[in-house]
Amino acid sequence: MVAGIISKSFMILMLLSGNAIRQEELTPGEHIYTYRRYGLYTHHGIYVGEGYVIHFTRTGVDNTSLDSFRREGKKLHPLHSYAYGRPLLEYWLTRWGTRTTLLDTKSPEEVVNKAWELYGGDSFGKYDLINNNCEHFATFCRIGVRASAQTTLFSICQHKAKDVKEWTMKLLRRIKLI
Repeated sequence: MVAGIISKSFMILMLLSGNAIRQEELTPGEHIYTYRRYGLYTHHGIYVGEGYVIHFTRTGVDNTSLDSFRREGKKLHPLHSYAYGRPLLEYWLTRWGTRTTLLDTKSPEEVVNKAWELYGGDSFGKYDLINNNCEHFATFCRIGVRASAQTTLFSICQHKAKDVKEWTMKLLRRIKLI
């Protein structure tokens, strides 16, 4: 009985902590992330091999060393591997920005090529914290879809608020109050 409780507790702890990975375990094409600002959010990128990561920042698509990617001030944060195709329950029980239910469909070579293409052309668009951020970039390279689990709820609320505003303006015009 005690072993079962310990086993379940360990499983819950693993789900909450994310998929930590050592640098020597990384393979090109892997979607990686690190926690930032005391774990308040995650920063994402695509490992392209030989100790380098391509990621999206406020200044555009950037190619940087793993240590630079992991660094926040003087601290080097651990690396984590983003999980694809996870069951819905696991997705909802873990921290957002660490996994998705979306399926991983591209080969590692395709992922690396897409990251280099976006880096070379710098054509991923303007950085937007909610609608076009580093997680959007990494998932786009990996599966061809711009998605961010961290910002999904806020994005939905933002779009709903815009819909309500547009509906209200149409109503006010219709009844000739504006």
